[in-house]
Amino acid sequence: MKHRRSVRGRWLLATGAILGLSILAVLIVIRLDRDAGPSDFGAPPPAEEAPVASGSSAVSPAPSPDASRTADMQPRLLAIPRLRVKAPIDPVGVTPDGEAEVPKDARRVGWYRFGPAPGSSKGSTVIVGHVDSRTQGLGVLAKLDDVRADDRVDVRGSDGSSTEYRIVSRRTVPKDELANSGVFRRNGEPVLTLITCTGPFLKDRGEYQENLVITAVPEAS
Repeated sequence: MKHRRSVRGRWLLATGAILGLSILAVLIVIRLDRDAGPSDFGAPPPAEEAPVASGSSAVSPAPSPDASRTADMQPRLLAIPRLRVKAPIDPVGVTPDGEAEVPKDARRVGWYRFGPAPGSSKGSTVIVGHVDSRTQGLGVLAKLDDVRADDRVDVRGSDGSSTEYRIVSRRTVPKDELANSGVFRRNGEPVLTLITCTGPFLKDRGEYQENLVITAVPEAS
């Protein structure tokens, strides 16, 4: 009888261990899927101009013809209602190494002032911001990872105007390919492009290796 109980006990132990490992495997898969974040979706309207020269990560500092439609109108606030995002907008330019400037304050975003302004009739209006900061924690654009197709975006101007957009595309672009990806284009269909960092973070370089690029199109009036 003792021998039988021992065999049965071992069987129960083995069965329990197998079940435990199966549950653990399922939990790991769920966790990995959660960490992967939402999948990219959609595609931005195609560019209608030649890309930046291959190998260049710089953006052109020459202003767009309608970069500022009027002297009195400048974008001042970015809002994404479903994500509860509200961020002041600062005009930004180009860094000494030729990249688009990003506000140091992770709670603010920057409008690339050498490109089209919100509401322009053509080209890509670019707004950039940090995903996080060593001193400030998560940035205001960290929530971009959770955007969905058709989410609404409002850009409010200093003159009280509001330009509304609808999100159509979410994609991940390697940093060294951003300049050639069409995000800084000045021709083609008018879009709003939101950019922040994503992907692997290399501690030795102190930077992320990819950009999250969100494209939105103007809402029909």
